[in-house]
Amino acid sequence: MNIRKVLWTALLLSLMLGGCARKPVPELPPPSYNPDAQTDSTDPAAEDEVPDEGGEGEEQQPTPSGEWEANRGKIVRPSGEGWTSKTIDEGIVYYTFNGTDAVSGQVEQVFVIDLDLSNPKYEVKLNYVSPATATSNVHKSKGAVVTLNAGYEAGSIFIRVDSKLKSMLPNVTIGSTGVPNWKSEAAFYGDGGRNLHIDYSGKDKTVPQQRNYYLTTTEPDVISSAPMLVDDYNPVGEVFCDYTIPAATVNKLNSEDPQRHQRVRHPRTAVALTEDNHFILFAVDGRNSHSKGMSCRELTRFLVKHFNPQYALNMDGGGSTTLCVEGEGDPTTHVVNYPCDNSKYDHAGERSRDTQFVILRKQ
Repeated sequence: MNIRKVLWTALLLSLMLGGCARKPVPELPPPSYNPDAQTDSTDPAAEDEVPDEGGEGEEQQPTPSGEWEANRGKIVRPSGEGWTSKTIDEGIVYYTFNGTDAVSGQVEQVFVIDLDLSNPKYEVKLNYVSPATATSNVHKSKGAVVTLNAGYEAGSIFIRVDSKLKSMLPNVTIGSTGVPNWKSEAAFYGDGGRNLHIDYSGKDKTVPQQRNYYLTTTEPDVISSAPMLVDDYNPVGEVFCDYTIPAATVNKLNSEDPQRHQRVRHPRTAVALTEDNHFILFAVDGRNSHSKGMSCRELTRFLVKHFNPQYALNMDGGGSTTLCVEGEGDPTTHVVNYPCDNSKYDHAGERSRDTQFVILRKQ
């Protein structure tokens, strides 16, 4: 080979590698289905995934209705070992948990905002941005008190923001995986102020039926998601996954399959509403030695134990989980948790997203 050509090739390769090192980590492409693979090679944390199998001798049935019905009227706020709390502003409390969680039996780092919706100083908005951007960029541009990532990929969900339709739940499968779209069994609704609710009406509907249903709703802000975690105190998230399927089989499933997606421990994002009109924004880290993450069932039980919400809905987690709180966390971005998309234990590993929940001071 011509020596000049060799030198030019080496120079170009060096520039390409150097350039890649400076670029932000892109969102991972949809995984391709490989039923013989033990892990999904597109997921950098796949080899660390461990399906939630429950404790030894633990019953695998739903919580008896008599037990969860007894939660009505109980106001619960977290306290005790591992918990800290701080009032960010009147009506907004910031909770953190750091320690071994009795529900999952794992070390966990959890970050929670509790907003009293009866306080007229604030309004809750659903934000949409295209192209997608980091949650902290939205937090800064909006001058927000709190910002949390919200929805899954737009192709899999219904999105309406400020009465403008952004996505009409177009895909009946998840990306190019062939996995049927399961991500819209419930939805968050808001009026851009303090009137919020979470509705389970997408349950057991086909994607076209869900699409038609959400189109008939009238709230300015609507975003669909799944799984529903708590429905009028019923902890339905406990039984979203089929725990009769062996863990070894779960690990062979495509990472977008609902069994593996929700039965395996990952970072999680969720929102909840309590009977006394509080809005809970929840982020749990994962994929690092400081926090293992939670399965859907563990997340449900953790929320019920420490907050007793009347309604709760799982949002997009994994590398998307990011919570920003004014004056907390990173001094520049106000990211308080440790997003994992850069595979480092710092505040910089955010994944660009197109939807966010934003708490603003009312003008």
